[in-house]
Amino acid sequence: MRPVLLLALILPLSLAQAQSLQMQPYTFQARDGRSVESELGTLTVPQRHARPEGPNLPLRFVRFKSTNPSPGAPIVYLAGGPGGSGIEAARHGRFELFLALREVADVIALDQRGTGESNSHPELSLRWAVPLEQHVDEALLTTTMKKAAAEASRTWTAAGVDLGAYTTEESADDLEVLRKALGASKLNLWGISYGTHLGLAYLRRHPKSVDHIILAGIEGPDDTWKRPAHAEALLDRWEAVLRAEGERGPGLKARLAKLLKALRREPRTVEFTDPEKGERHTWKVSPFDLQRATFESLRDPATFRRFLALLPALESGAYEPMASLASMLREGTLAPMSLAMDAASGVSPARHALIEREASKSLLGGSANPGALRAGDVPGVRDLGASFRGPLKATAPVLLISGTLDGRTSPDNAEALRPGLSQAVHLVLEGAGHDGLFQSDPRILERMKAFLKGEKLRDERLEIKAKP
Repeated sequence: MRPVLLLALILPLSLAQAQSLQMQPYTFQARDGRSVESELGTLTVPQRHARPEGPNLPLRFVRFKSTNPSPGAPIVYLAGGPGGSGIEAARHGRFELFLALREVADVIALDQRGTGESNSHPELSLRWAVPLEQHVDEALLTTTMKKAAAEASRTWTAAGVDLGAYTTEESADDLEVLRKALGASKLNLWGISYGTHLGLAYLRRHPKSVDHIILAGIEGPDDTWKRPAHAEALLDRWEAVLRAEGERGPGLKARLAKLLKALRREPRTVEFTDPEKGERHTWKVSPFDLQRATFESLRDPATFRRFLALLPALESGAYEPMASLASMLREGTLAPMSLAMDAASGVSPARHALIEREASKSLLGGSANPGALRAGDVPGVRDLGASFRGPLKATAPVLLISGTLDGRTSPDNAEALRPGLSQAVHLVLEGAGHDGLFQSDPRILERMKAFLKGEKLRDERLEIKAKP
C-alpha cells in the first residue's frame, strides 16, 4: 500500500479520537480543604458501542499527573456501587491514595457512565417504600421493588433514558475508548466492590489492554447476587471473635435465633419520632427487619459492633433503640445506572438455585439479596447472559484484596477466580471489613505500589488491628 494512502486511512481515526477527548487544567480540592493541580477530562463515548453512529455520552474524569519521570500505564480507579463516583472517592477518604499512587503513573478518578459528573440525568430517581406499620417479609419487599422498577423504567424511558445502555459491558468498552484517547498502550485498573466486577469485564473483553489490575472486595462475574452461606460463615467468624474477647453465654447465633423466634411469634410494635422531620411513626418490627438489619450491619466491623450493642435491649423486649434503622430497612431510592447495571449482570440459573437452597437454611434467610431484580423485571434492560457470567481466564497480573470480616464480598469470591487467573496473588486482611480494604493498614498501600511497579508479590495474610 502506498504511504500516502495508508496515512489517509489512519488520520481520520486519530482525529476522531482526539476530538472525543478534551482536557483542561483543574485545581482539585479535597473535602478537607487540601488541593492539588490536576486535569479535568471530558471523553465522548457512544451510548451503545455497537451503534457508534448513534447518540453519545460525555464521561468526566480527573487526571492526577504522575510524579515519576518515567511513568507506567495510567491507573484508572473504578468506584463501587454500582453508582459510586470516582471523582467523589478522590475528594473524600481516598485522596491520600490517589496522590500516593502518582509515584507509579498518572492516576485517573473516573466517573463511570451514569454516575457523578457523568450522569446525564441527575434529576431522575424514584423512591420506594414499604409502610412501617405493615408486616414485611422477603416476598412483599420483592413485589414492592418490582413495581417500583417497572414504574421507574416507564418514567425514565419517557424522559429519554436508554436503560439498556447501562450495562457493565458498555462501561468496559468505555474504558477501551479512554485508553485509546489517552494514547496509552495499556491501562492499570484499580477497583473496589462493583468496580472489580467492571474491571473483570474489561479484562475479559480487552485482555491485551490490561497491564496490572488491583481488585479489592471482589464481585466476580456471577457474584452480583450474594450467597447466604457467606453471611452464615461470617456470623460464625464473629462468634469466634467474640468468644476470643471473653464473651460467654449462648453465643451470637443462638441469641439471634431466639430473637427471630420471638418476632415470628409476636412482631414488636415501636412508636418513635423521626429526628429529622419530627414526625411520629408506628413501626411493626418483623423477623425480616431483624434479618436485614443484621446482614446490612455485617458490612464492616465498626458497623456490626454498633449493631451488637443493640442486642441487650432487643433481648429485653425493647426495640426502640433499633428505630434508627427503620428507614434503611423499609425505603430507598432507585437510580437508572445502578438499577440497570445490577439487573443486566443478573444471576446464573445454577447460582440462583444455590442461593435459594442456602437461604432456606440460613439464619438470615433471604436478607442477602433483598428485593433483587433481574433484567425481566426492568423494561428496557437486557440480561448479559452466560458468556458474561462464565469462567474467566486471563494472564495479566492480578492483585486480589479481601477482608475476613467483609460482609459484602467474601474472600471466597476471590478464591473462586484463582483457577482462571494465572498471575494472581491474594492479599487477605485478617479483621478487615468492606470499608477497610485500602486504608486500614499502611502495608496495603505498600503492596499496591510494589505490585503496580512490577514487583513479584506472594499470597499473604495481614493482621489488621481494630481502631480504638
